[in-house]
Amino acid sequence: MSSEEVKAAAAEVDIDEAREAAEANAESAKSSRPRPRRMRDMALSMAVLLVPLGLIYWGWGWIAEDRQVSVVDTGENYATAASLGLPAIEPELSEDWKPISTHLAADGTVTTLRTGWYSPEGNGLQMAETSGDATAVDEGLTGAGTPVEAAGIEWASYDLDSGEAWVAVIDGATVVLSAETDGTADLDDLAAGVAAAS
Repeated sequence: MSSEEVKAAAAEVDIDEAREAAEANAESAKSSRPRPRRMRDMALSMAVLLVPLGLIYWGWGWIAEDRQVSVVDTGENYATAASLGLPAIEPELSEDWKPISTHLAADGTVTTLRTGWYSPEGNGLQMAETSGDATAVDEGLTGAGTPVEAAGIEWASYDLDSGEAWVAVIDGATVVLSAETDGTADLDDLAAGVAAAS
């Protein structure tokens, strides 16, 4: 075989190797390029994110739906308030209403009894009776207020930073019902319980 034939054969081998190398590089580049995302892939990605969030949301609602509250005995404070001259009105409410706090304060001639209530809807309300005026319960209760009629009693309604309060004079004592913004719808029921008991 002449040297020229050897050179030609070597050149052919070099061309074949170069072609194979180019094809291998093209395949490698193809496989390393990210494939376009399909709608199914995006839906699966979203499901991976949303399913745990949905389970957390559902679990939290299930835990919070039957919250147990600490019920207090209001009897002693009501009896003491009555002995100090307050009417000590115990609202007639369904068993779903729970007394959750009670506080009696006697400051000179002013006696104030406060009872916190937990409504069936899960809202916190407060009923306060005082031998003083409404400002003994909350300093924001000044002026005439807006007239509100509930359960046959004329109340004066006041908008407070924390929610709403209703004030009426019943049996010689100032009665104040208050609720945070979320619980203002329960004021009617609490007022009805007060009216039934007075």
